[in-house]
Amino acid sequence: MPTLIPLLALLAFADEPVSPTVSFEAPKYGVKASIPKDWPIAAREEEDRVFVALIPQDDPERPGVVACELGLAPENLDEYRTRIDGNAKRAGPAGRKLARNEVVKDPKRDRLETIWEFRPSSGGLWRELSVRILANRQMYTLTLNVDDATYATARPLFDALVASIELSAPNTGADLLDKATNRWVQREFKFAIDLPEAWRPVLAPSEVALFFANGPATGIWSDNALVLAQPHGPLDLQTLVKEVPDQLRKVEPNCEVLSCEVIKQGKLDALETVVRTQRGPFSMTILERRFRGGRFDYEVKYTLESKRFDALAPALRKSLDSFGEVPGSVPAAADKSS
Repeated sequence: MPTLIPLLALLAFADEPVSPTVSFEAPKYGVKASIPKDWPIAAREEEDRVFVALIPQDDPERPGVVACELGLAPENLDEYRTRIDGNAKRAGPAGRKLARNEVVKDPKRDRLETIWEFRPSSGGLWRELSVRILANRQMYTLTLNVDDATYATARPLFDALVASIELSAPNTGADLLDKATNRWVQREFKFAIDLPEAWRPVLAPSEVALFFANGPATGIWSDNALVLAQPHGPLDLQTLVKEVPDQLRKVEPNCEVLSCEVIKQGKLDALETVVRTQRGPFSMTILERRFRGGRFDYEVKYTLESKRFDALAPALRKSLDSFGEVPGSVPAAADKSS
């Protein structure tokens, strides 16, 4: 008789329907997962979206959504939780309520679980559950967005999907060339650069940059560097000295151009521009160089919080001076410019 209850429990569990899953893999993003077979993939591996899948609901015209997105990691999950709490306290859209926002400790990995409740003008209740995970200097956000009638059945399947996630380092397109100097080479377009100490490549937030790297996160922000390139074209640096400040002010009227001059970058001439601007609550300083290489015209940009710029400026300029092309064949045209 003592074994009867456990046996009945096992039989009851065996009778529960198990939703079949399909394996999903996105090597570029370093993501593997098991997704319910009934949730068809609508988009995959597009910019910061690892995947988007649709969830059938009572109204076929309004399916639910499950998605996985990749972004840059904050210093820690609690920093991001605090930001969400702050946004919720400020006036937001009518019918929107923050129901939960909590860092969940787990032996496998900590996660930030956030639930927003929405009451659209058309009626009804929708819930958006986001689970954020930090790994490989990236933040992975898995989101479930469904109506109230679907939530009870979709939530366990979503939890199983989250539990199935396997994360490895994304394919940044760069390889470490020299650990001592923190020198990295871009694999496809064959250029190399020494990054400042503790910086390293991460997956670019858009497909425009050939190379993207960041420094250690501070709060919800991390200073970053990117490399853009385009085929050789007209490049009169002295003319740009006169034109670039006005071009920048047209884009951001409140920016402050601290300097814009032609400097020597090894044997090359380069246009170096330093600009201070405001990005939300942050004061940012951008150090940019434009120059002609043997294959392409390049733009290399460092963007930092202004309070750290002066201390890091010598290391940033040393990094820029280290830029160089390496032997090998490359695509005929980069066409990766701002």
